[in-house]
Amino acid sequence: MAPPQMYERRLLAAASLLLSADAQGQPPHAAAQLGVGVTAELKPHQVDGVAWLIRRYQLGVNVLLADHGQMGLGKTLQAISLLSYLKIHSISPGPFLVLCPLSVTDGWLSEFNKFCPSLRVIQYVGDKLHRRDLRRMMFQDVQKSSSSSHSTELPFDVMMTTYDIALMDQEFLSQIPWHYVVIDEAQRLKNPSSVLYNVLEQRFIMPRRLLLTGTPIQNNLSELWALMHFCMPSIFGTLDQFLSTFKQSGDSLTGGETNKTDKQFKILKHVLRAFMLRRTKALLIQSGILALPSLTELTVMVPLTPLQKKLYLSVLRKELQTLLTFTGGLSRHQSLQNIVIQLRKASSHPYLFSGIEPEPYVEGEHLVQASGKLVMLDLILKKLHEVGHRVLLFAQMTQTLDILQDFLELRQYTYERLDGSVRAEERFAAIKSFSSQPTKGVVRDDNQSGAFVFMISTRAGGVGLNLIGADTVIFYEQDWNPQADKQALQRAHRIGQLNNVIMRRAERKLKLSHSVIGEEDATYGKGKYVENEASDMRSIIFGLHLFDTSDTTAETMNDDTASETIKEETMLKLKSMSEKVVLMRSHEPSEKDERAFEINPNMTDNSGAVVTRVSDSVNVDPDFNEAAYLSWLEKFKESSHSKENTRAELERQRIAPEESS
Repeated sequence: MAPPQMYERRLLAAASLLLSADAQGQPPHAAAQLGVGVTAELKPHQVDGVAWLIRRYQLGVNVLLADHGQMGLGKTLQAISLLSYLKIHSISPGPFLVLCPLSVTDGWLSEFNKFCPSLRVIQYVGDKLHRRDLRRMMFQDVQKSSSSSHSTELPFDVMMTTYDIALMDQEFLSQIPWHYVVIDEAQRLKNPSSVLYNVLEQRFIMPRRLLLTGTPIQNNLSELWALMHFCMPSIFGTLDQFLSTFKQSGDSLTGGETNKTDKQFKILKHVLRAFMLRRTKALLIQSGILALPSLTELTVMVPLTPLQKKLYLSVLRKELQTLLTFTGGLSRHQSLQNIVIQLRKASSHPYLFSGIEPEPYVEGEHLVQASGKLVMLDLILKKLHEVGHRVLLFAQMTQTLDILQDFLELRQYTYERLDGSVRAEERFAAIKSFSSQPTKGVVRDDNQSGAFVFMISTRAGGVGLNLIGADTVIFYEQDWNPQADKQALQRAHRIGQLNNVIMRRAERKLKLSHSVIGEEDATYGKGKYVENEASDMRSIIFGLHLFDTSDTTAETMNDDTASETIKEETMLKLKSMSEKVVLMRSHEPSEKDERAFEINPNMTDNSGAVVTRVSDSVNVDPDFNEAAYLSWLEKFKESSHSKENTRAELERQRIAPEESS
C-alpha cells in the first residue's frame, strides 16, 4: 500500500490536472451553448453545471453532481441535459441507464417527457411478470432491427430502473454495455460493503458514471470515500489510504494539531473541487443567480401532558438500573438507544405504547388531549387551514403516521399519505395531485380540490421528491440524522416555489437529533462527530434536567384519568403559543431579519409564550456532567422508593379493615 504522502500527491496531481484544464478550456457556459437539446430554459447555475459535466466527460472523469443538501437546484434536469447533449452530438449513442429510488422514477419520466421528448425512455419497473414482458418486447424489437438493418440497436435510449430491480434482474441488466449511467440519490452507495455497491461495481458494464446526491457525507469520511471510489477507483485507492490521509479531518473535535487538521481540510476541499460540483442555494441567492422565497424556521418546545409525563417517568424507573450502570462503564450502546427510543415514543404520543389507548377504541378528543405535541399541531393546523396554507407533515415512525391519520380524519382534513408501504403508481399520483394545486394563502374554500396535508415518513419522503404545492413544513418527529430532515424540508423549498416556506419543528422536551454530524459537510471544516453512546446519553441527561424530582411522586401516583387531561391554564398558554407561531409564519422577513426562532411556553406568568432567536437560545445539548447526572438519579431513586413505600402503606391500610371484618 502506498504511504499517505504518496497517496496525497496522487490525489493532488489528479485534481490539479482537472482544475488546470477547467482554467484553460472554454468559458463556463460555452460548451452548453452548443445546444443540449432540452426544451427548458436552463438557469445560469444549471448551464454552468451542464458545461462542467461535459468537460469532465471529455476528460474521461466520472464525477459527483452534489448540489447542496438543501436541494431543489435541478440536478435531474442537468443530468438529462448531459444525456441529450451526448446523444444529439453523436458523442455517445447510448444506451444510458438511470438508477434511482422507486419513489422518483415517475418524476424522472415526467421530466424526460417534458424537457427531452427526443430521447426514447423505457421505465423498467413493476412486478416480475411485467418485467418479463418488457424483456420479451425488447428482445423482439432487437430481432426485428437486426433482420432489417443488420444492427442490434436497442429499442430505447434511456432505461430507468430502481436499485432493487438492478439487484433482482442483474443477470439481464449486467449484459447490456451501458455507455453512461446516472445514479440518483447516490448516498445509497455510501456503504462499500453493500450488495448493491459490489454488484454495480463488479458485474455491470458502466465505465462512465455520474452520481447525484445532495448529501455526499452524512456520518463519516468513509461514506465520502465510498462515493469517490465508485466514481474513480484508480484515483481514490483504498479506504485505508483515504482514512490514513484525512482521518484527522473527520476527528477535528479531538483538539490539538489544528494546523495539520486545517491543512488536511484544504487538501480535501481542493481534491473534491475537481471531482465534485457542489453549489448551495444560499450562495446562489446571494450572488443573484437564484431567487427563492424566504425560509423561516420556528422551533416549538411543547410541554408534556400528565399522561406523557407518567409514561416518561415510568420508562425512567424501569430503566433506572441501566442508567446507574452507565457511570460504571458497564452500559452498552444498544441498551441506551432502546431507552431513548422509549422516551421518544412517550414524548410523541402515549398511544405508541400498547395497552394505553382506551378499549374499545372510539375516535374522540382523547386522541388529541393525550399528547402535548398533537394539541399544538391541532391548534396550528386549524389556523393554517382557515387561511388556505398547505402543509407537509413529517414523522419518522409509521405508527406515528397512523395516529396522525386518525387525527386528520377526526378533524375531517383532506390529506395524502406517503410511506414505504405505498405503491409507486399511487405515490406518483398523490405527489402530482398535491403539487398541481395552487397555494395562495387566502381564505380556504372547503369545496376546493387538493389535499390540505401531505403526510410523509421522513425517510420515504425526504428523497428526491418535488412537493412545491406546500408552503409549510412541520416535523412532528425528527430523524436521528439531521441531514434527513434537511433533505425533507427541501421537498417544498425549491425552484418553482412561489410562497414563503415555514418549517416548524414540533419538538419534544427531550432533544434527540443532536448527533451524528454537526455541519452539513465535513469538507467545510466544521464536521462534528459524536460517539453514538455519548449522544444517546446527552439526550437522556437533557430530558432529566427538565424534570423536578420533587414533584414526580405526586405527578405519577395519581391514577385518576381526569388528571391526565391538560389543565385549562396550560391550554391557554398553548393557544397563545399557536397564535404566535401563525403570526410569525405570516411575517415577511427582511434580508437582515433572523429567520430561526425558538418558541417556549411561559409558565411563570400569563404572557403565554417566549420567543427566542435560535442564535441567543440556550444550548440544548449540554456538556456531559456526570456529577449532575448522578445527583438527579439519586434524587429520582429516592422519590421512586418513596412512591413505592407510600403505595405499600396505602395497600396495608386497605387490607387491614378487610381482615378485621
